[in-house]
Amino acid sequence: MTRRGVGLALAAAVLAVWGWRAGWPELMALGAAALTLVVLCVLAAGRRPRASMTVAEQSTLRVVRGQPAAVSMTMTLSGRRRWTRLVEGSVSAPGQTLRIPRPGADGRILMRVPLDTSVRGQRRIGPYSVVHGDPFGVVARVAGRAEGGVVTVQPRVHQVRRSLTTTFNEGDSANASRRSGDQHFHALREYVLGDEPRTVHWRSSARAGKLVVRQQVSSASTGTTIVLDVDSSAYGGTGKFAAGWDSERFEMAVEAVASLAAAQGGSTDQVHLVTTARGAAVTSAPSGAVNALLDALSVVRALPPLETAPEELPALVRRTRAAHVILVTGSPGHRSLQPFQVTAQSSLLTVVTVGAGEPVIVRGARLLAIARPEDLVTA
Repeated sequence: MTRRGVGLALAAAVLAVWGWRAGWPELMALGAAALTLVVLCVLAAGRRPRASMTVAEQSTLRVVRGQPAAVSMTMTLSGRRRWTRLVEGSVSAPGQTLRIPRPGADGRILMRVPLDTSVRGQRRIGPYSVVHGDPFGVVARVAGRAEGGVVTVQPRVHQVRRSLTTTFNEGDSANASRRSGDQHFHALREYVLGDEPRTVHWRSSARAGKLVVRQQVSSASTGTTIVLDVDSSAYGGTGKFAAGWDSERFEMAVEAVASLAAAQGGSTDQVHLVTTARGAAVTSAPSGAVNALLDALSVVRALPPLETAPEELPALVRRTRAAHVILVTGSPGHRSLQPFQVTAQSSLLTVVTVGAGEPVIVRGARLLAIARPEDLVTA
């Protein structure tokens, strides 16, 4: 019996004894009626049927946030089918309960259990149990059981304009000459505010009558590093009366990063994923292995400012030795802007702000403001 059945039987016995000792026939009759109901439910449930189940997805199942998805299973059921149901999770506290349909011509029952894909993340599904009982929930017998698996709800992916995912061409950014490390001379260009004095070519400047600097590129750098700013304070509401944390704005930033990562599928270079979390690691994936990055993005969370360390970002980016860095953020504060500018001095940086009316000013970086991830195709 279930907890409800046991509790009802105990309460019935107490009422019957109390009514008999107190000489209260109405109370004794109430207890006898409750006890009779328990006995009738046990008799109505009858013998436990036999069931066997097979779940199609017993390992990791990947789905996209917001897209309909279901777990397929096959079962056979012999014996009484009345008041038999499929339960997901604990029998005493089920996650969901479904009615079992009639078997097909071959005697097998095919079922599809819907999954909740409204929230991005990774969680267990199942176990699944065939439970037989009565309409009052007094009796619940497990006739069959099958383990579930793990579902990974990945962020949505949108189309991206190809030029956003390719390395800067000559003249695309005045920042090309500020990169440090293993570099070689590429060309001369006019000095802009923020260039390092050591890059000034004084002989050519004297001939031209204005300051010119050496534009350098790194022959050893390849691939793309995509950075997600996980500081929750950067994702405040943008409406007229909005205030505080806007979770949907952060989800749009995650989808923008996922879209940029997926757009690298046809590239021949590695893609690296980095966040601004304190002590964050670098997640790398070769060309075409986008699922590794999407799996990492499925579990990423916004963090309080104290749990982020944007000052660690320049060193992380240098470790990846990527030719192009794309930073996705909301409205970062002054604490984050300084590390972003340091990153722009050593890498070809594109800053994508999501949900902001105007782009964030990061000197030396290519700036792009989008209202939603879908705008990446026209940005």
